[in-house]
Amino acid sequence: MENNTLLIFCLLFLATLCVALFFLKVLFKNIALKALQDNQKHFLELAQNNFDQLSTRSSEDLESKKEAIEKQLLHLHKELDALKTNTTELKTNLSLSKEQLSGLTQTTNNLNAVLSNNQARGQWGERQAEDLLRHFGLEEGVSYKKQTSESGNRPDFSFYLPKGKRLNMDIKYPITAYQSYLETDSALEKDKYLKQFISDIKTHIKAVAKRNYINPSEGTLDFCLIFISNEGIYNFINKQPELIDLAFELNIVLCGPTSLFAILSLIHQSTQNFVIEEQARNFQSDLIKFKSEWVKYKDKIASVETKLEQASKALQEAETTRTKALEKPLNKLLDCELENPDNE
Repeated sequence: MENNTLLIFCLLFLATLCVALFFLKVLFKNIALKALQDNQKHFLELAQNNFDQLSTRSSEDLESKKEAIEKQLLHLHKELDALKTNTTELKTNLSLSKEQLSGLTQTTNNLNAVLSNNQARGQWGERQAEDLLRHFGLEEGVSYKKQTSESGNRPDFSFYLPKGKRLNMDIKYPITAYQSYLETDSALEKDKYLKQFISDIKTHIKAVAKRNYINPSEGTLDFCLIFISNEGIYNFINKQPELIDLAFELNIVLCGPTSLFAILSLIHQSTQNFVIEEQARNFQSDLIKFKSEWVKYKDKIASVETKLEQASKALQEAETTRTKALEKPLNKLLDCELENPDNE
């Protein structure tokens, strides 16, 4: 009996324990579910907040990126416009460069034609000399004379100097041997063309010396000029002592464009100084004449003053002595009573 009761009690205890465990399981399950729901809700809210913040930041980032992209696009458009403009200008410049290159080619061809012709080279040198003359305001027929004929016995230019003097000048452009000397790379060829160049210059210097360019008895200076119309050739000549010595010996001055500029400047200045000197001399002569006439004027004025003083004295004498001498008989006549015929 007791065993049955104990068994029943154990069974009841076990049943109660099972029920309790079931309720605990359900309770824990509910608690866990509620906690899960709360956590899920909190997570969703947190996720929503993060998403909203992220969405806001993304919108702001997208807006800033949009503005940056628009700025970049605007800058790109400007650069494209500038590139288009530069491309147009480049095409224009290329076209102009092509035209200029064509013109330069034509100029080079013309220059080669000039350099290959003796007469054209001479005219080129004359043009350079005339440009320098115009720079100093020198007038043809007044300050200088230009040779117009083809005769080689007359200088290309004659400069008129003070006191009836003149300076003669011949023009030379010796480029043939010089150009060959520059173009060759062979030492033997260079020596050959250098000797030819020196020989040509010597021949021309001697030919000028034989002409009547230096004749002081006819009013020229005791030297004349040879104008080398290319500065490079002139400098090359100056490096050849035998040419300089020969020119000095024959009273010939070699000059290039730069040195001719200095010589013409000196001629221009000396002419101006001579004019000023002549004007000063004429002024001095006129001043001496004025002084002489002034002395005569003063003497004449002194003579007139003396005569005026004499006339003044004579007038005073007439006013005093002569007046009194006239008044005495006049008073006697006035005092004399004339007989009245009515009183008879």
